[in-house]
Amino acid sequence: MLTARQKLKENIIEYLLYMYQIEDIVRSTACNFAILKEKLIPAMVPDTSYQQAYEQWYAKICEELLRTGKTQKGHLYELEEIFTELILLHRTMLDIFKDSKYAHLVQQSAMSVEEYASKAGLEQAHPVEVCLHAMYMKLQLKLRSKEISEETEKAMDGMRAQLAYLAKAYHNMKSGAWGNPNLN
Repeated sequence: MLTARQKLKENIIEYLLYMYQIEDIVRSTACNFAILKEKLIPAMVPDTSYQQAYEQWYAKICEELLRTGKTQKGHLYELEEIFTELILLHRTMLDIFKDSKYAHLVQQSAMSVEEYASKAGLEQAHPVEVCLHAMYMKLQLKLRSKEISEETEKAMDGMRAQLAYLAKAYHNMKSGAWGNPNLN
C-alpha cells in the first residue's frame, strides 16, 4: 500500500506494473481476503500502526475483483482509468502537440511493439498496452530469475524509453507543470 502510493506519485508506469503484481497476488489466493490477512499482510506491514490500513486496502482489492468478475484477468477500475488517460495522452502528444521526441520514440519501438503483440496475442491491443504488457512480462521473468536474451532486452529498451517519456508527460500533466508540451 505504501509502495503503491509512492509509485503513484513518482512514476505512473511503475505504479501500474506494481498494481498488476498486486492483482496477481490477490488472484493467487482466489481473492480470499482471509488468506491475505493471515499470510501476506503481516509480512507486508512495516509496523503494526499500518495493519488496519493494509487490511482495508487488500480487502477493497479483493472485493472489487470479485464484484467485477475479474478473478482471472482484467484490471481494477482505477487502473483502467489511468490506462485510458495514458492512451489519450499518447494520442494528444502525437496528434495535437506533435511532440517530435515522443513520435521518434514511438517510431523506434514500433517494430518491437508489433512483434511482441504478435507473439503475445495482442494484435488488437493499443501500442501502449502492448508496451505495458511487455514490461510486466520482463518484470515477471526477472522475479523468476529467468534469463532475458540480449535481443529481447534491446527490443524492450525501446518500449521502456517510450513508456518512460509517457510517464514523465503524465506526471507533468497531472501536476499542472505542463507549460511546454515538448518534454525535452
